[in-house]
Amino acid sequence: MRVVQGNADRRRIPRGTGPAGGWPPAERRARRRRRRAGVLALVVVAASLIGFDLVHGGSDAAEGRAPAAVREPGPGAGSAVPDAAVPGGVGGVPRPSTSGHPVTGPGTFGYLTGAGPVLGWAGDLRRFHIAVEDGIGQRADEFAGIVDATLGDERSWVASRQFRLQRVPRAVAAEFTIYLASPGTSERMCALGGLATEKYTSCRLPGQVIINVARWLEAVPHFDAPLAEYRAYAINHEVGHQFGMGHEICPAAGRPAPVMQQQTYGMQGCLPNGWPYLGGTRYTGPPIP
Repeated sequence: MRVVQGNADRRRIPRGTGPAGGWPPAERRARRRRRRAGVLALVVVAASLIGFDLVHGGSDAAEGRAPAAVREPGPGAGSAVPDAAVPGGVGGVPRPSTSGHPVTGPGTFGYLTGAGPVLGWAGDLRRFHIAVEDGIGQRADEFAGIVDATLGDERSWVASRQFRLQRVPRAVAAEFTIYLASPGTSERMCALGGLATEKYTSCRLPGQVIINVARWLEAVPHFDAPLAEYRAYAINHEVGHQFGMGHEICPAAGRPAPVMQQQTYGMQGCLPNGWPYLGGTRYTGPPIP
């Protein structure tokens, strides 16, 4: 006797009662119906599982992830440590350019661990942070030293005697951050504020002064002055925007360019100048209408 087990019942069917000793016709039809039903049930279950995966997602691409945001840096006089990620960072080894600096970096920044000197002689104290992108071949302490020397110069913004400046650690609240970033990273950062730099210029967003390392190392061909002068211009120009200054134009051919002139794009007949104060007086040009 063969035992056939169905959904909920068991029946004993003698051998030889069907054609050629097989199952009776009615039983064969019933078995075929049960097999078809079982296959259909498996198909439905599989389809439901596939549908669940498509709806709920098995990867980050299905659900989406917000890009990491840049955090405030912590400068000082110690070793640089990696910290924040910039949206769109490649997350790998920086790609070198033909001139030695990377075209783009990992989008992470290193910060020092101490405070800088107080810069200036009078007025309220305004604090800033400094951050240098990892892997671009620039030391955060050296960049901080140049920034301090520039902003503390008697020709810089502190000459107004309306405020003093100080670089502070990340743990201390600050008004703005000065970033030194690769062309690719600086472009992505500037683009978040709607500014197109084409990986060429520096920019300023509210609370962020972003210096393109390509300009920091190479200046621009038409800037007929030492690299130190261009660096002073880049810092004072972008920090000037942070202090509410707008763009100006060359006042007359042969005269020094105002620091708020866009000297990276052209001199307009003026001579290179990296300082807002000349001879103790604020030096300006006509504002761009």
